[in-house]
Amino acid sequence: MKDNHKRLTIIPVHKLQHLAFNLLDFLFFQDSENGVAMPFGNSRLLASLIVVPYILIADVYFFRAARFFLMLKEQVVGVLAVREENETLFISSLAVAPEYRRQGIATHILNYVSKLAARLDKKWVDLSVLKSNVPAQRLYLKYGFVMHKEKKLSIILRKNI
Repeated sequence: MKDNHKRLTIIPVHKLQHLAFNLLDFLFFQDSENGVAMPFGNSRLLASLIVVPYILIADVYFFRAARFFLMLKEQVVGVLAVREENETLFISSLAVAPEYRRQGIATHILNYVSKLAARLDKKWVDLSVLKSNVPAQRLYLKYGFVMHKEKKLSIILRKNI
């Protein structure tokens, strides 16, 4: 299973697929490590009440972002949204399906984003991660991101290109 990342394809999300992207983004984050990636924890009832507004609001949040599906054969195993800023390529969302975590897929995505940032002549790749999402923080720090800014619930990490 560790070699799954070698068979991954990253494909752009078409406009007609935006709501599906938003739903998968919600589901993958909602099922993060111990349910802590979402500020409301692992409450299925609360999640079910939030899912529709989240999907609609995410469309506004990701409006300027390029969205991608990570495909393994015919299955979506992850989502990625990035947006260009002045000197930065900002990762708006990076989520891997729970059953495909710890298989190198997120690292594959980070490699893709770093190459894309270099092609776009960006100086940095930035991302925001919740303070409660320690597994994701470990991954990003291991990959070479460093603390850039701290917010109330999240931290902004930066990697030089």
